[in-house]
Amino acid sequence: MTAKQPPVLEVEHLSIGFESDSGILSVVEDISFSLNSGETLALVGESGCGKSLTALAMLQLLPPFGKVLSGSIKLHGKELVGLADSSMEAIRGNQISMIFQEPMSALNPVFTVGQQVAEPLILHKDMSPSEAYQRAIEMLEAVGIPDPISRANNYPHQLSGGMRQRVMIAIALACEPDILIADEPTTALDVTIQAQILDLMHDLQEKFGTSILFISHDFGVVSRMADEIAVMYAGRVIEQGTATDVLVEPKHPYTTALLNTTPRIDISVDRLPAIPGRVPTPAERPQGCCFAPRCSLASDICSSERPMSIQLTDSHSAACYEVGHG
Repeated sequence: MTAKQPPVLEVEHLSIGFESDSGILSVVEDISFSLNSGETLALVGESGCGKSLTALAMLQLLPPFGKVLSGSIKLHGKELVGLADSSMEAIRGNQISMIFQEPMSALNPVFTVGQQVAEPLILHKDMSPSEAYQRAIEMLEAVGIPDPISRANNYPHQLSGGMRQRVMIAIALACEPDILIADEPTTALDVTIQAQILDLMHDLQEKFGTSILFISHDFGVVSRMADEIAVMYAGRVIEQGTATDVLVEPKHPYTTALLNTTPRIDISVDRLPAIPGRVPTPAERPQGCCFAPRCSLASDICSSERPMSIQLTDSHSAACYEVGHG
């Protein structure tokens, strides 16, 4: 029996804050998760819950007024929090790459897509410009771009949205990173192209053995990609488990509510239910459970004391008093 491999990525008790006029405002609070080799972990939650900030902290790309307050981010056991800029530059785009939401704003408009795919290869793999450009053409072909030799000479504005997203994936995978962070990679695409991009990411993951941190608000998309799921709400992980745990047997009321808002082909409804209220801003977060003001199951303790995460099974946990006392 072979020993289980240690996680590629370990995030432990990570907290992120923003500097404000009234002091440090905590936006991500005490989150922990791990990512195994060749697997996909999905961070799921509504906009503003801290998913993208968590990813940016891994790459030391937080906004100037944001900083890691406490906690640990380890890549193959190596601590990334506080790592020198020069050391981080060797990791960013090489061992950890990121696909951003909007390829039109992430791609440089004044360079051809071939030049942009070749750039990390020149920087991290010591390839000559001609070697890197040839490899860039191969990567464009690998991500399903037709006539890659010709397309390598195109500028981003000459490509469709789906093509631009494929270029972003080619750039991200050019150096065969250990971890690919995909931040809402299909949000701006129509359903057909969205399905193609998800299938492409899955195929390339199998080919390169890449671990994926997949960030999304859409459980429909996540169900196609994830091995593990961590549900975030108001800066905290409130439920975590295997995809089966979370999608089939959700335990936190927020996870259940979020799943109910996801369209399903096997259920016909006139109108999808909506979760009442909104996610509180960091300055508005209540003393107790942040979801309590929107939760139909909330009791007095939910409003006064924040629930700790409860381990339900070896793979499934949730932070909810209803789960703990049920």
